[in-house]
Amino acid sequence: MTLSSAQLQRKSEQARERLSESLDGLRQHLSPSILVDDLLGGKGRLWKGDDVLPAVVRQAKNNPVAYALIAAGLGWLIYSETRSTVAPAVVGERRTAAKRRTRARKSRGQAKPARRKPAR
Repeated sequence: MTLSSAQLQRKSEQARERLSESLDGLRQHLSPSILVDDLLGGKGRLWKGDDVLPAVVRQAKNNPVAYALIAAGLGWLIYSETRSTVAPAVVGERRTAAKRRTRARKSRGQAKPARRKPAR
C-alpha cells in the first residue's frame, strides 16, 4: 500500500490546487466592497450613488455600543498620535531647563530646594 513518489507528487499538487481555489473563494468573499455592503446592510447600494450617512446613522442607532467603542478607539488613536509628536520635544525642553537650574544652583553652592508633598 505504499505510494510511489509520482503518486505522492500528484496528490500534493491536487491538494495545492484545492487550497488555491479555497483561497480564491475567500478573497472574493472578503473583498472590501462586499464587507462595506454587509456593514451597511445593502446589496451594492454604496456604489450606486446613494447617501452613505443615513445608513451609518441607522447602523449606529442599532449598535450604539459598537459605534461608541469605535469612536473612542479612533479618538484615542488620534490623541496618542498628536501627543507623541509634540510631547517628546516639550519633555526634553523641560528636562534640559531643570538640569540647567540644578547646575546653576550647584555652581553657586546653593542647597537643593525642598520637595513638595504630593496633594492627596
